[in-house]
Amino acid sequence: MTLKKILLLHENRLLSNLYQEKLGTAGFAVESARTGEKGLASMLERRPDVVVLDPALPGMDLAELIKKLRAGGGARQIPVVVLPTARPAIGESAQRAGAEVVLARGPNPMADVLDAIQTLLGLERTAALRRGAIHADESWLQTSLDGAEATLNTLRRALQEASRDGSDPQAITEFYRAIHGFGEEMAMLGQRPLHIFSAQIEALAFDLTRFPEMGNRSVLRSLGQAIDFLSTLLPAEVRCRLRDPAASQVLVVDDEEGARAIIMAALEMAHLRSMAADTPSAGLAALGVQGFDLIFLDVGLPEMNGFELANKIRALSIHEKTPIVFITGMATFQNRVQSSLSGGNDFVGKPFSLSELGLKALMWVFKGQLGQI
Repeated sequence: MTLKKILLLHENRLLSNLYQEKLGTAGFAVESARTGEKGLASMLERRPDVVVLDPALPGMDLAELIKKLRAGGGARQIPVVVLPTARPAIGESAQRAGAEVVLARGPNPMADVLDAIQTLLGLERTAALRRGAIHADESWLQTSLDGAEATLNTLRRALQEASRDGSDPQAITEFYRAIHGFGEEMAMLGQRPLHIFSAQIEALAFDLTRFPEMGNRSVLRSLGQAIDFLSTLLPAEVRCRLRDPAASQVLVVDDEEGARAIIMAALEMAHLRSMAADTPSAGLAALGVQGFDLIFLDVGLPEMNGFELANKIRALSIHEKTPIVFITGMATFQNRVQSSLSGGNDFVGKPFSLSELGLKALMWVFKGQLGQI
């Protein structure tokens, strides 16, 4: 029996090898290419049955690549599967360009890829019948972690270049592709907390590739802090203490309905659960009956300001060390000093990036888990 052929387009060498191993074990013949241009040439020569695309390939926009794949004769009928990405907009663009399947990031990415391929080819969905059974062994994780320092150095170098006046916009694109690859490695290797944190860094980096004007000092500083923090999470004795942030609970205290909705949307994007209070008294009532992993406080609240509320929160034994992040439209030096004096851990000025806010939230949730408050 002739094996069905899969063409995998993926820049990350470790992930390419891992996909080839697992898809080969499932009974497919797999060939790979690391760029869109090489993939196009291989597709015309090999005529695969399915094309699987990484959404962060170098050298060519994803939608443009899919359109070119579709433009070549019989290639119009070859189904395209797009691997997960941190930004839904990329997947939507890929579907408009003609991709049959755009995968979401789930707990078992390899099973999702195999399910998609088998469904498109009309084969039995073996992965669906044994969900959770497709995992990479420990040696793959060690290989990934052994290469993590080189990845972190790439990220730091790209960020340093992006911070310079008149820098090449390709620097932030390099940063985006590097963190995308690392985040996907963590997803494939079952490291969910590291995957979620990396994906949030990726989301902010992708926003900067689309909107370079967002790249102010605050945002670039947040990315730098996130990379430094990520490096501290990699040792085994730290990784084993991290919990899925989706089990965390965040309280948002803000008297403006629109602001509450935006903050909670940012937290949802970061896989964090949240509840809201519109007054300090409502916030204190919630804090008095349950624990929270993080608290966002608006500074300009009715009844009492956010600094006064923070002092009351610190008097509650269960929230003596809960991270508190202040949000205000007046990011003055005086307010920053007052936030620290009243027990705050961080300070975010309005307007803020949703991706940046979500990234800060994840950092503080993980710091709380690790007892670093």
